[in-house]
Amino acid sequence: MVEFKELFPIRICDFEINNNLVTILFKKQKPTFIEKIFFKKQIEQPYKIDLDEIGSFIWHLCDGKKNITEITNSASEKFIEKIEPAEERVKLFINQMNKNHLIKLYEKK
Repeated sequence: MVEFKELFPIRICDFEINNNLVTILFKKQKPTFIEKIFFKKQIEQPYKIDLDEIGSFIWHLCDGKKNITEITNSASEKFIEKIEPAEERVKLFINQMNKNHLIKLYEKK
């Protein structure tokens, strides 16, 4: 069993960059029947999530080349005390992105 911090996150949705901050663009996974009928135009529009400076930095590192430990170390070096406790904050961010199907976690073999 691979530890969480040894997993490699990779982005699986579109995003834009404005003023060095990331806006994640995604569509709802499974719209309800009512949403399909009455809100078809809204369903076709992507939802947006604006990330802050730290979230944007972590998002860029979720490229499938760095594991969670490496991402945590990079974020800790860049933001020093602003991100402490770094391991907990990065883990929370990555779990949230994974839970919402915005990134995928995999292990390298």
